[in-house]
Amino acid sequence: MGLQIKAKLRGILERELNRRYAHRLAEAKRRVSYEAWLRLMEETKGERESSYCPGLVHRERGEAQPGNARSLAEVCGDALEQGLALLKDHGVWLILQEQGYPDPEAFARIAAYFETHPQTRLLYGDEDALDVTGEHRHSPYFKPEWSPDTWFSCFYPGSVVALRKELAEKLPSGMWPRDREGVLFFREPGQVRRLVHQLLELAGGFERGCASIDRLPGMLFHMSHEGVQAGAQAAYRREDGFDGKVWTSRPAATLSIVIPSKDNPKVLGQCLESLTKCWEARFRAGATADWGHGSMESGLCPWEILVVDNGSSPENRAEIEKLTRGMGYIYEPMPFNFSKMCNRGAREATGELLLFLNDDITVCADGWLEAMAERALRPYVGAVGLKLYYPDSTMIQHAGITNLPGGPVHKLQFTRDGEEDYGYGSLDRNTTAVTGACLMIRRDRFWQAGGFSEDLQVAYNDVELCFRLREAGWHNVVLNRFHASHHESLSRGGDLTREKMERLRREKQTLYRRHPAYLDYDPYYPEPLCMELGDTHIYGVYLDTRIGYQKVSKCRRLGECPEREPENLAFELEVSRSREGICLCGYLVVKWENNACYDRSLLLQGGEGEVYAIPLERKYSREAEYGMQEQPNVALCGFRVILEQGFLPEEGYRIGFQARSRMGRRRMILWTETELLPGAAGKEVPEQTGDSDEGGYGI
Repeated sequence: MGLQIKAKLRGILERELNRRYAHRLAEAKRRVSYEAWLRLMEETKGERESSYCPGLVHRERGEAQPGNARSLAEVCGDALEQGLALLKDHGVWLILQEQGYPDPEAFARIAAYFETHPQTRLLYGDEDALDVTGEHRHSPYFKPEWSPDTWFSCFYPGSVVALRKELAEKLPSGMWPRDREGVLFFREPGQVRRLVHQLLELAGGFERGCASIDRLPGMLFHMSHEGVQAGAQAAYRREDGFDGKVWTSRPAATLSIVIPSKDNPKVLGQCLESLTKCWEARFRAGATADWGHGSMESGLCPWEILVVDNGSSPENRAEIEKLTRGMGYIYEPMPFNFSKMCNRGAREATGELLLFLNDDITVCADGWLEAMAERALRPYVGAVGLKLYYPDSTMIQHAGITNLPGGPVHKLQFTRDGEEDYGYGSLDRNTTAVTGACLMIRRDRFWQAGGFSEDLQVAYNDVELCFRLREAGWHNVVLNRFHASHHESLSRGGDLTREKMERLRREKQTLYRRHPAYLDYDPYYPEPLCMELGDTHIYGVYLDTRIGYQKVSKCRRLGECPEREPENLAFELEVSRSREGICLCGYLVVKWENNACYDRSLLLQGGEGEVYAIPLERKYSREAEYGMQEQPNVALCGFRVILEQGFLPEEGYRIGFQARSRMGRRRMILWTETELLPGAAGKEVPEQTGDSDEGGYGI
């Protein structure tokens, strides 16, 4: 009875600690309006690492009287003529929306960018809109880096397209009006759609490895209220049916479908049946000569299908052999390794195109296969993915993979299709990666990129392949006009156990160790968009209170503090100096425990063995939240401490950490290899990030 009461009291206490934690986190990080975000960007211009330029934020500075104040629209309008002259002097021409105003800072920034980036031939940037008074800004439109497939879906470069004069001079005679040298105004995208497409083609935008088309990070244009009312801004994100192919037609390619499967004959049967129905629909429509792997009359499979089985039971193997009669069936017992199974099937495949398909996918007969094949054959395309729904619903499981600070995620997962209006879930668009559950690629490009990495057995193998494809100059694309259904991870179960989460962590570390350039970077998902892992919205902007230090002028002296369970603590530590003292920043996480239930202390051990403890205030840590999201309640595990000068005897100190449970007597202590040297406040001091596990913990 006593144990039951104790367990009940612990449960009550933990719920209360969780409640307090959630409240503190909400205070530390809250959604803000676009204008509040703009003000924050202006106020922290000199402090932040980001190069993003929000453009004109306030009215003209130095306003003496309210009656002399001018609206943003007036300020922008006055800058136009002078700005156009500046660009013309630099040999830069503009294609410009006339229903609005270029930002006054835009002209100098465009000119400077072309000057410092000689390879750039065409440039565009972000934009927003003004309200009816011309004073307030709203509706930001943040854009990806050059995305050829997104371009075919919509006129996303928008209101400002800047180009070198030499590029315009390569246009066919008459395409650029003679009386519009230097600037061409338009109202509807359709007026300049083909002209811009021709410029993009001349700049090499539809070739592998294009590096001459750039996005300038920052707000370049403010749409007028009248332009917004007329739908001009919305037109940039809307499917417009543009067909501007720049490659010659070619014979249809042969196709091999590779399906990894084990002990799931029923699920596999549903997948194969959906493929059969898809073929039958194409046959009835008269499209029988596209693939060259058989016909309905011959009784052969219309495409080459290869099922790779890593060790089904004898009973299930017999069932699968019946299902795959007339197809390829590769039976090779081995531990589950998605990459190895896919590579095994690809080596046996004869098709020019490879389609990797999970056995828990069911497809529709709506033209998706032809669309994927046509896209995969384009000269600039790497991997092609498809929008996936959860079964019997329009809830999105996959609409492209976004590479956030915490790692790759299905950004719109669990969103009802059509709930967001930014085009991310409805338009065919370029994306950093697509899921291997339904991925098509040319066979020669697959092997040129090295195939799937077999040391990534379960997770991130598809992302790692897509990273390599993009590094080789190809763009990956997800087709969101079509969909299939995905019974996610039926074959191998969920990833909820501690062992599987640990494997997931290791595989993510491997991913970013091989591709460090993608850590906290996604070329198709601009920085100002919502970076929250669990937030499916696109526009979210957050303000957090991570700025501000805990100033320490006194501490508590302890007795001996030998290490205890150091393997259960993960940390990141950065030591620097300032005029006020020594600065220590980072996070301390208790692995596999509810971090809301632990207090933390910074430990300093002097040369004589004495130990001083400094209780750490809870600070928001983006690095902990995103880098260690598999751990419970870690967002407030950060610390930002200033050790004020003179509060401890001036000698060398070893740095350590302590975590104490608020629900029991458990105490964990970890000593780092970092030391504070005598007089360190006036010298450079070492920096360390690490963990008790080999290779470190955070990414």
